[in-house]
Amino acid sequence: MMAALEGKVAVVTGASAGIGAVTARALAAEGMKVVLGARRAERLAEVCAAIRTGGGSAEFVATDMRDEAQVERLVTTAVERFGRLDALVNNAAIGTVRAIAEGRTDEWRAIFETNVLGTLVACRAALRHMLPCGHGDILNMTSASAHEAWPYLAVYAASKAAIHTLSDGLRAEVAERGVRVMTIEIHNVGGTDFASNFDRAILPAAITRWKELGLLNPKTPTLQPDAVARAVVFQLSQPDPASVHHLTIRSRAN
Repeated sequence: MMAALEGKVAVVTGASAGIGAVTARALAAEGMKVVLGARRAERLAEVCAAIRTGGGSAEFVATDMRDEAQVERLVTTAVERFGRLDALVNNAAIGTVRAIAEGRTDEWRAIFETNVLGTLVACRAALRHMLPCGHGDILNMTSASAHEAWPYLAVYAASKAAIHTLSDGLRAEVAERGVRVMTIEIHNVGGTDFASNFDRAILPAAITRWKELGLLNPKTPTLQPDAVARAVVFQLSQPDPASVHHLTIRSRAN
């Protein structure tokens, strides 16, 4: 356990499965009190129960990142329940596999409202508590696709590029007021629900194209969520004023 995190409070979005759930458990294992948000309340309850069974402190709020009031309630719950807010981990994201020529406006809107606007609302809500205290960490998940050409994933990639740029701008706004803004760029992480809504009729062609472009290497071991969770713990554990602005995590051959 790292003493740097013990007793602090973190909000983790997209925490019902995959990277978010594993990250929440990792932070709790380091002594942080965690408040989890995601759409699936029953899955959140299971993650919280596992954390509590292990001796940790956890609460959850069913949260759709497209609903501003729900996102704000998630952050407020952390302060009301535990009396403080030290870290916000913006992990929630959705994506679809589809060529832009066949794109659906409703899918595009959902991606940007969840991945970009939802993240912005969460950041704003967290800053209302962090700035008056003069400290806090905001950690936003980005993706290698933000600066690599992934056909069929271009809209998702654009949303992650927006998060990278927003994070840089936000850092410039709040660094002198004691708040750190960091990103983790991930590449091809398995063991998540990210692809669960992908169109199965399109996915085989997309995978073939990604392999042709060298974006996927079938001989390379796939990263698992625990690798990302350890990276989150590392970034949040850095002593002030140190800040790991951008951390990239890939499988060793990518």
